[in-house]
Amino acid sequence: MKKIFIGFIVLICILGGAVGVMKWMELGPFADPHAAEQKPKKPTKGEAKFVEMTPLLVNVFGNDKVLGNFQFELKLEVWNDADFAQVRKMTPILKDAFFKDLHTFIPRMLKEQDQLNLAVLQQRLLMRSDIVLGKGVVQSVLIQSVVDTPQK
Repeated sequence: MKKIFIGFIVLICILGGAVGVMKWMELGPFADPHAAEQKPKKPTKGEAKFVEMTPLLVNVFGNDKVLGNFQFELKLEVWNDADFAQVRKMTPILKDAFFKDLHTFIPRMLKEQDQLNLAVLQQRLLMRSDIVLGKGVVQSVLIQSVVDTPQK
């Protein structure tokens, strides 16, 4: 009787774990039936639109002095006209959010590495644009150029 009870408890734990995983990964009966409708369709090559931002200048401070200046030229990729208009309207607010984030993030990155990791910066800027504009409005942040001006 004791072995049957322990086996029953183990079976309940396994089933609970399986249900938890299915719910977390949205599989089976927990799948969202409208997920395909909510996901924006990827446009063909000619349909993607790019919002060009004015250059972003970030000063890097350390030991109470300016260590260097970074100038970024960015383009934001959007997939439809409504998002394009929203991003164009919110560009100053987005630029301010990028500046504030990079002003604190770049010095931490340069402490660990000798140079900037552009892939990490792109992900960081996309994350920041999702916070400001909403998830899925900006599809990618393209870093056109980076100019590093070290101080003497």
